[in-house]
Amino acid sequence: MTTFSLTLESKMNTDDEFHLYVGATRYYLGRMTYAVDDFVRTLVRKWSTLSEQTRSIICRDIEEQFELDDVARARGDQYKPLCIVTGK
Repeated sequence: MTTFSLTLESKMNTDDEFHLYVGATRYYLGRMTYAVDDFVRTLVRKWSTLSEQTRSIICRDIEEQFELDDVARARGDQYKPLCIVTGK
């Protein structure tokens, strides 16, 4: 049996960091669950340790989603990118 152990001394390489934090940000955008709050708290806590590339792409992705959401709201669309729950 293989066991995996992650210690506090373990460090993520830049590619792993990028895929984890950018991927999670993209996944959680528009969702409304307690997991979003947990992720955001972690992201805020780790923000200063993330690479400039990772921070830049996360900011870009969030800004793009707000722009798409603003357009959808201005048109009166039923679907709004930053609100997965119908009718909100």
